[in-house]
Amino acid sequence: MTTDFRPRKVSAPVSRILYVATSDIHLQTFHVPYLEWLAAGGHTVDIAAERRGGLSFDCVNQAYWLQFPRTLASFQNLRTLWRLQEIIKEGQYDLIHCHTPIPSALTRIAGRNCRKRGGKLLYTAHGFHFYRDGPLRNWLTYYPVEWLLSSLTDAVVTINHEDFGYVNGKMWHRESFLIPGIGVQSERFQMLTEEQNARQRAALGFPSDAFLVLYIAEFTRGKNHLFLVAAAEKLVLAIPKIKILLAGRGQLLDDVKEEVDKRGLGQCVEFLGFRSDVERFAAISDVGVSTSQREGLGIGLLEQMMCGVPVVASENKGHREFVQHGSTGFLFPQGDCVAFVQSVVSLYRDAGLRTQMGEAARAKAEEFSVRHSLKKMQEIYAAFLDRNLGSTDTRI
Repeated sequence: MTTDFRPRKVSAPVSRILYVATSDIHLQTFHVPYLEWLAAGGHTVDIAAERRGGLSFDCVNQAYWLQFPRTLASFQNLRTLWRLQEIIKEGQYDLIHCHTPIPSALTRIAGRNCRKRGGKLLYTAHGFHFYRDGPLRNWLTYYPVEWLLSSLTDAVVTINHEDFGYVNGKMWHRESFLIPGIGVQSERFQMLTEEQNARQRAALGFPSDAFLVLYIAEFTRGKNHLFLVAAAEKLVLAIPKIKILLAGRGQLLDDVKEEVDKRGLGQCVEFLGFRSDVERFAAISDVGVSTSQREGLGIGLLEQMMCGVPVVASENKGHREFVQHGSTGFLFPQGDCVAFVQSVVSLYRDAGLRTQMGEAARAKAEEFSVRHSLKKMQEIYAAFLDRNLGSTDTRI
């Protein structure tokens, strides 16, 4: 059953809001419910992002397509900063909400004059690059930047307890908030009956007796796909009918494909690419996995858990928010291939355990549904906009 969490349409714009993120793909994957809520509330909503997927958004007033390099050490950042300053000056925004590190760094610098005339600037951290037991170079590089930029920020929103602890009362911004992630769209990710599962597997070309292991992640160094490929050599010996599905795209995709070919794993590893229908694969998987080194939360795993799928995940601050070891799945120490393989194999050998953990996973994932996240964000917006935000009825 679909939950309608949008407020009633009001007759006139209430506030002018600029929403900034890395790319149109990032916006489409995580933020459409928020954009739709703001637009339905009568706000004029503009977006600024890099157009990497050729996507468009009917709910926004104006889209500004900028270039956001993946590193601060790029002259393109100066051009993007100049353009952001122009956009913010022309837009006369009441509130600017930025996401992800580099776009947020540039936006906070560009938005100084907006704040001087009374506009508010919110920053959602999707996972700081510094973290407990993380590399010293990350702390020396990223922590000082976040500390300095916090002085240009009205509020920092975090999505896990560890990050919240780093900013709450410890930096220059006015307020800190913790929300239950960006939210899983529970109407998309549903558990299937055995019959539905069999039909969907057949439709997607998978045998009913295949053991499907799914990893949803962009192909970047931090997602650590090469660890999974190395582990696959051991998994295939214990699980002859295993099929490891990798959903996503990214800079290291070709490197991972090359490693799969080098190890002769082409028959058991399948690359799905970027999927707008990833829920179809999540629902038929036997186990969800993540081998990432750093995670703000881990929406891909939560989506699978929402489908009643147990998970095996690397120990990091994001996964610890919702993976309860021995209940909703298993956590394994970073780099511990033996523990990872043992966890997956134990779930393969015990169908009852998969069912039990899958039910617990579904219940836990519900705490991170988009309606909970959106309700919390509505409260934050209301606190930082002087004007009436309109209805915040989430109709739960």
